[in-house]
Amino acid sequence: MPCTTRVKEFFDFYQKLDKNSTSDLASFYDEAIVFIDPLHRVEGLPALIAYFDRLYARVSEIDFEFAEPDTSGDRVWCTWVMTYRHPKINRGQPVKVEGASRLDWKQDKVVCHRDFFDAGQMLWEQLPLLGSILALLKKRATG
Repeated sequence: MPCTTRVKEFFDFYQKLDKNSTSDLASFYDEAIVFIDPLHRVEGLPALIAYFDRLYARVSEIDFEFAEPDTSGDRVWCTWVMTYRHPKINRGQPVKVEGASRLDWKQDKVVCHRDFFDAGQMLWEQLPLLGSILALLKKRATG
């Protein structure tokens, strides 16, 4: 079971994470990490660092607001709100995405990190043409 201090350090790290600190992911993730979100599956620490390198190279800003984590044994759940800016998404304006993370720990390292969020809210709805089509479909579906 991860100690409370270690879990807090993990979330504090994410609030400071940027394109210059992705190699520090090794402080928190196991070599055999499995990272899953609605758009990607990444296996292994080198692949995770490369994924974050690409992600942080493209965004102009990214910020996380974390709720209080809930720990049960070796599993930690936490809800969050991510706000990001990308020059080609939403005309460079901030996009807010609500989500949750499940972190499975082994000793002091995360061995599985799974993020749950609405990929449409994060990406597809923010694109000019596709976003308009999705908004129309949502409107039709609800009434």
